[in-house]
Amino acid sequence: MPPCAKGEAATQGIKTKPIITLEQLKAHDKKGDVWMAIDGKVYDVSKWAAHHPGGEHLLENMAGQDATAVFLAFHTEHGSGGQAKKILQFLPHVADLYLPPETKLQAAFRKLRDQVDSDGLYKTSVSFYLCLGIWLAMLFAATLYFTLTAHDVKQAIFAGTVFALFLQQCAFFGHDTSHNGITHHRFTDSVIGWIVGPSLTGISTAWWKRSHNAHHVVTNSTTHDPDIQHMPAFAITEELFKRGGTWSCYHKRLFHFDSVAKLLISYQHYLYYPIMSFARLNLYLQSWLLVLNFDIKMQYRTVEVACLIIYWTWLSLLLSCLPSMQLRLAFFFTSHMLAGILHVQITISHFSMPTYTGAAFPAHPGEEFLRQQLYTSMDLDSYWWNDWFYGGLQWQVAHHLFPRLPRHNLPEVKRRLQVLCQEHGLEYKSVGWWKGNAEILHSLHKAALKARSTKVVSFQESLLWAGMNAEG
Repeated sequence: MPPCAKGEAATQGIKTKPIITLEQLKAHDKKGDVWMAIDGKVYDVSKWAAHHPGGEHLLENMAGQDATAVFLAFHTEHGSGGQAKKILQFLPHVADLYLPPETKLQAAFRKLRDQVDSDGLYKTSVSFYLCLGIWLAMLFAATLYFTLTAHDVKQAIFAGTVFALFLQQCAFFGHDTSHNGITHHRFTDSVIGWIVGPSLTGISTAWWKRSHNAHHVVTNSTTHDPDIQHMPAFAITEELFKRGGTWSCYHKRLFHFDSVAKLLISYQHYLYYPIMSFARLNLYLQSWLLVLNFDIKMQYRTVEVACLIIYWTWLSLLLSCLPSMQLRLAFFFTSHMLAGILHVQITISHFSMPTYTGAAFPAHPGEEFLRQQLYTSMDLDSYWWNDWFYGGLQWQVAHHLFPRLPRHNLPEVKRRLQVLCQEHGLEYKSVGWWKGNAEILHSLHKAALKARSTKVVSFQESLLWAGMNAEG
């Protein structure tokens, strides 16, 4: 341990903070004992964690770590950064952190982060989002028109196709608002999010933020990232098959490799697209489970519930206008199955990428966040004529490193990141749509083959048994 620096301040009788190492900081990584470092200062956020707007789980994911890079990514001066820094002044500053000298990669990324800010890349193009708003309004109007005028199955299927496109495009817009990437004002973006999210598409923005922000902080962690914890349906790595199960720090329960999981995962590369076709139904369920779970603290719960009720009310009324049950089913399943393309787009940038275990990514101090996102995320190649189809999700690496950035400025940041990676011998992975799909299927097939030869846990340890006995 390095000695406490006393210096001139100590000789003048001014109390200085003890200096601790990263190893000592790691000891404070449990619920009720949450320390983290930001800009060299170590804060005890144990009591504050429950009041964190993004959720207590996000701070627990960074417990015992240097959270500087993550803090700066999510708390920019164009969003909640000013408020967050004010809050830091009132949190217990318990120590200072001893860090090794800054590496060339750290300095280069810090310089890039400053340039992205100074070059105005956080500035939102009003015309860009105004055009998107008009586009969504046209799709919604078209959905209403083609549904209300449908008199046979073909017309109902066409109306459902238009609605599927509306659901997909709204999801991209809602994703931008959930990251405060449009107005950079939390409440204003939340209002926009309530419209395009729960009111028009039936997905709770509160659920999305809670899950998605955790995914950003601990991308592809088998124990912490909810976006890769899909047992018994999917497992992207054999690490999830270990005996005794994998504890999910997000879901607060064990995921066991039981007989049901083995059966499904052994054929997951065949089941991937069929399950994605119905994945939206799970999002509906997850939205209601969160807003009705009063054990989980969430803001604007009443608003979220009201918006979800609005969605199911207008959608039910619209379906009732179709002349027969056959047409209603054709519209509903066509729209929801085609909207499943969105779930492929959500998973394609991570399912085939490497994973790790735990909350802390193993890398040189100060380089963890950058290396983590490059290691666990990939981009999709796109062009001016098909950018609309991806909705910004094709620039996944840049988005993960700069989550508050407006969608239309991500291509420029990607270009700058690629230069940085080339200069420092790092891989910035970007592939085409079809290759990305092929890599997902290959990854799922690889895990499926391993699943077939892996022993399962007993029925008493299975997820089915846990559900029957209300465990977890």
